[in-house]
Amino acid sequence: MFKEANNRQEDVLSLIVKRYVETAEPVGSRFIAKQLGLSSATIRNVMSDLEDAGYVMHPHTSAGRVPTDKGYRYYIESLMHVRTVNDALAKSVKTEYNHASRSLEDVLQRTSHLISNLTNYVGVALFSEYHKLYLDGASRIVEQPEFKDFKKLYVILRCLEEKHDIMELLANDFDTEKLTIHIGKDNQRSPLSECSIVTRGYKVKGKVSGRVGVIGPKRMLYEKVIPTVEYLADAVSGLLEELDYINEQ
Repeated sequence: MFKEANNRQEDVLSLIVKRYVETAEPVGSRFIAKQLGLSSATIRNVMSDLEDAGYVMHPHTSAGRVPTDKGYRYYIESLMHVRTVNDALAKSVKTEYNHASRSLEDVLQRTSHLISNLTNYVGVALFSEYHKLYLDGASRIVEQPEFKDFKKLYVILRCLEEKHDIMELLANDFDTEKLTIHIGKDNQRSPLSECSIVTRGYKVKGKVSGRVGVIGPKRMLYEKVIPTVEYLADAVSGLLEELDYINEQ
C-alpha cells in the first residue's frame, strides 16, 4: 500500500470507505478518532498520508475525506470482508427461477430484475453471442445522492437507455468467467465514469456465454454486491444447463 504500510493506515481507510458508503458524506477525523480510540490530530496525520498516496481525497467544501477509485480498489482487494449469501436470498432466487419460462431471454430478464432488487442498483444481464443486454432498475440511480446533479444524471440514464457504451465497456470481459470490477476511471471512455460495474461470467454448455452484474455508484456496498453477483452467475449457469438438457429431450 505505502512504502511503510501499517495497520493504522489500513484501519483508517477501511473506516472511511465504510462510513462514506453508509452516509454519502465526507468522513471527518473526529468520527475516525472515536472509533479507533486515538486523538483527532493523530487521525488527521494518517488521513493526510492517505491523501498524499492517492487513496482518499479532500472535497473543497468539507474538512472530511472520501475514497478515491484507488482507495476503493485497495479496500476491495485487501481489506474487505465479503458477506455470505443468506438463506433468504437463496430462497428468493430459487422462487424467481421456478417461474422462469424455457427461454434464455426470460432467464436473463428475470436475472437483471433479481439483481436489481437484491442490491438496490441497476441489474445487468448480457448474452455475448447476440450482443443482447438486459437492464433493470435504472430508477435506482436516481435514488443515489451523488447523482442529484440533473446533467450528470441525464448522461447516465441516457447511457443505460442506449446500452452501447455498456456493451463496449464489457467487451474485454466477454471471454472470462472471473468476477470483474470496473471502478470510476476504469470506465473513462463512458458516461459511467462516476459509477462502478461489477459483473461475472456464466456458462452455457461449459462455455462462457455472457455476464451478469450491477451498475451503481462507486459508493456501493461491495461486501454484499460481490457475493450476490457470484451467486446469481452460478445460478444462471445451472439453470441454463438444465433448460438446455430439457430442450434436448
